[in-house]
Amino acid sequence: MSTTWFTSDLHLGHPFVAKLRGFDDVEEHDRTLLGNMLDVLEEGDTLWLLGDLSSGWGPQEERALDLFDATLEPLRNDVEDPVVVHLISGNHDTCHPLHEEAPERQRRFLEVFDTVQTQQIMFLQGEEVWLSHFPRPGQDHEGMSSRHDDMRLNVPLLVHGHLHSETPVAGPGQIDVGVDAWHLAPVRQETLEEVLFSSSL
Repeated sequence: MSTTWFTSDLHLGHPFVAKLRGFDDVEEHDRTLLGNMLDVLEEGDTLWLLGDLSSGWGPQEERALDLFDATLEPLRNDVEDPVVVHLISGNHDTCHPLHEEAPERQRRFLEVFDTVQTQQIMFLQGEEVWLSHFPRPGQDHEGMSSRHDDMRLNVPLLVHGHLHSETPVAGPGQIDVGVDAWHLAPVRQETLEEVLFSSSL
């Protein structure tokens, strides 16, 4: 039976984020995150990455795209039921409309991801749930003013990344699927639903 997974904010090749996560070596950081992803994914599964594959700096982003693609290759090529991978772009992905070069960069991201978009609606347990990289307006990293509020959604049920939260619940009906909140691994849809709907009560 296929499973849908959610994750965000991998920041592959990003020394600053790797160090914040306790890694002195960026290569070890990337191996750990991608290894955790491979540990859960199986043929036929779907993965939603809610933004920030890397730092967005050219060489790091290209390396991250190649590394991510190569990691998933065994589950996507020459298999009966390939894994499907969707990207909800984040502020550190150059395919996001925040970046002037987004139209050209989207072509590159579509070489790796099956779809690329900035937002998506899903229906979970009969309820409309929005996927976005960003949390609701007014929320950002601790000690920072909220950025890009004009691109954020103020909706009852929101699944997002961006905050690097230590715990999944970022507000009522609002769940951060970034790896920092989920032991550096993707979260299964059923687990996400349980936490999301408990937090909205």
